[in-house]
Amino acid sequence: MNKSIKNSKSVISIITPNTDTYTNPTMTALFHILKEQRVDVYLFGPDQQPSCPDNIQNVRFVRSVFKLNLFKNPIHFKAHWTSYFKIIRLLRKEKISTLLAVDPMGIIVGGRIKRFIGKKINLSYISFEIFFKNELSGYYLKMKEKEIYYSGFIDSLLIQDEKRRDLLINENSISIPPECIALVPVSPVKIEIAEKPDIHTSLNIPVDKKLVIYSGSVGAWCGTDAIIEAFDKGYWNNDYWLVFHTRKIIQSNDAYYEELMRLENDVNIPFSMHPHPFDSFEELSVFLSGFDLALALYYPNNENPYYGKNMKEIGLSSGKFSTYMMLGIPTIVTPCDIYADLILKYPFGAVLQDINQIGTLLSETVFDKQGAYQLYNEKLQPMDKLKKYIEIINTLQKNK
Repeated sequence: MNKSIKNSKSVISIITPNTDTYTNPTMTALFHILKEQRVDVYLFGPDQQPSCPDNIQNVRFVRSVFKLNLFKNPIHFKAHWTSYFKIIRLLRKEKISTLLAVDPMGIIVGGRIKRFIGKKINLSYISFEIFFKNELSGYYLKMKEKEIYYSGFIDSLLIQDEKRRDLLINENSISIPPECIALVPVSPVKIEIAEKPDIHTSLNIPVDKKLVIYSGSVGAWCGTDAIIEAFDKGYWNNDYWLVFHTRKIIQSNDAYYEELMRLENDVNIPFSMHPHPFDSFEELSVFLSGFDLALALYYPNNENPYYGKNMKEIGLSSGKFSTYMMLGIPTIVTPCDIYADLILKYPFGAVLQDINQIGTLLSETVFDKQGAYQLYNEKLQPMDKLKKYIEIINTLQKNK
C-alpha cells in the first residue's frame, strides 16, 4: 500500500472491481481533472493492467480483494475482511467522505461501507455495465439482488446516455433527483493528429481501395461471424479493403483462426490481418486516423450478462465508437436506440440492420467526416461533462 497522501487540498476514494481502470477513458480523464483541482485519490481494487501511467501522480493504489459473499469461502476470508478494514481505516484517517463505486460489485462494496460508517459518506455509483435480472441466474442473480439493494444507498450516479440511464434506474429502482445524475459518454479526450499514416503503403494495399478498419476482439459478440459472412456470401463491396486489427496474434487453436487466415490468404478478397499491440492510446489513434471508414459492431447473445441487453443498448458506453468520432472516421454500427436517434441529427456513418446490407451501405452511403467530428464535438467530449459530475458530488458533500 502507498504511504498516506499529504498536503492535498482534498481526498476522495474509488472502489473498483475492474483491472482496466487506466485504459478506461472516463476514469483517466476523471483522474486528470481531479489532479488539476488538487484532489488526490485512493483507488481500491485488484491489480491494474496496465499500471498507473506516469502522468497520473494523484492516485494511490491500495490492492483490495472483493467477494460477493462475506463469509462463504474461508480461502478468501482474511484477504476480503482485510480489504474492508483498510478501506474503512483510510476513510477515517484521511477524513474521506466521498466514495465513488464502479459497476455492480463496486456499489455492493461501497454500499456495505456506507451502511457501516453511516450517512455522512457521499456515495456515487459509476456505472459502465448494466445487468438485467431476467437474464441472470446463480452467482450473477445474487450479485444483481445485492446491487439493487445497495443502489438504495447512492447519492449520485454517472452513466453514459439517456437510454442507459433509464434502463439502470428502472432495473435498480433508483430514486435520486435528476440533478444528481451525470451523463458522461465513454469517450477519449481530443487528440490532435499531426500527420496521418500512409496505410496503403505500410500494409501493401492497392491505392485504389478505400480503407475500412475493424479494431478489437475476436468473437461472435463483436461481429467476427458477420464479417466472415459478408465476404463468404458476397455481400462486401470490393472497392473497400478491410483491415482486421487485433492487439495479439490470433493463435492456431482459436475458433476463428482458419476462417480468418483463409480470408487473408485469398488474393481475390480485400482483407488483411493486422495483429499489432500499440504502446499507447495515442499511437493507436494515429494508426486509426489513416482509415476512411470504421466498423463498430455489437451482436448481443446470452453467453453472459455482459453480452445481453447491456450490449444491445451499448450506446455511448462504446469507447470504440467515440474514438472513431473523435478522429472523424465515419462508422458503420449495429442498431441500438441511441445510434438510431443520433444518426438523424449527425451523419456519422450508417446503422447496419443486417450484414447482408453491408454492400449496399458501402455503395450508396455518402460517408461524411464532418458528421463524425460534429457528433464528437457536440455530444462526446468528456471533460466538461466530467467537471459537472465533480460539481454534483461536491455539492452533495457540502450538504451532508
